[in-house]
Amino acid sequence: MKNFANKVAVITGAGSGIGRALAVQLAVAGCDLALADINQAGLEETKALLATNVKATLHTLDVSDWDQMQRFAEAVAEQHGSIHLLINNAGVALGSLFKDSSLEDMRWVMDINYWGVVYGCKAFAPLMRESSEGVIVNISSVFGLLTAPMQSAYCSSKFAVRGFSDVLRQEVEFMGGNIRVACAFPAGIKTSIAKNARVNLPEDSGLDLDEERERMESWFWTTPDQAASDILNGVRKGKTRIRVGKGSMIIDWISRLLPVKYGFFLRG
Repeated sequence: MKNFANKVAVITGAGSGIGRALAVQLAVAGCDLALADINQAGLEETKALLATNVKATLHTLDVSDWDQMQRFAEAVAEQHGSIHLLINNAGVALGSLFKDSSLEDMRWVMDINYWGVVYGCKAFAPLMRESSEGVIVNISSVFGLLTAPMQSAYCSSKFAVRGFSDVLRQEVEFMGGNIRVACAFPAGIKTSIAKNARVNLPEDSGLDLDEERERMESWFWTTPDQAASDILNGVRKGKTRIRVGKGSMIIDWISRLLPVKYGFFLRG
């Protein structure tokens, strides 16, 4: 997909962060938008930033709810007719040792980060097949390339997105469809994901929760605008593996060159 003018894009998690930046940049490029988020106020703020020459519909929903996602796809079909670009971006985080993680919290992460992606693809793929071209971008993370302590649920969800995207890409190519599948791997994006993350610090760690959130955010080097540009440039170039933000390329290569020992390298 070389340009986005006169196309229709669906973006989940569009009420803030990368999703909002994607919406703004696509609107500037002349792309109509169907924007989804669980936060209605966030969606309204995003819409206020958009170029006025495009059509933008807002959809308040929970991506982890299959019924809501089906109704979302039906609404988009009615309001936009067809779609050309699907960006499954909505995501949450959990910082916790596995031994301290509740099953409820782990399901919360998996339901949004993984099942939200699956539901998006399942709901919109039939509509995309009606277009002359279609691109699906599933947002994983550099934590879908390597792992880190206190990220058992988050890494699991993002590795799952990566694996699902790889399989879906192969199946689409095998079936000879008009849909291309890409997976994006952001590194340290300055969004509210750390602020909104559920964090369980070890009881004997002596760590302060606010200080730990600030420490996490100190690793976020890339703005949402830069991240959105990386993703859309990857779509334009036809990439299936899109590295996003400062450090993502290095982390990708570390995960390939040191698939077992990278943990010692990163801690050192």
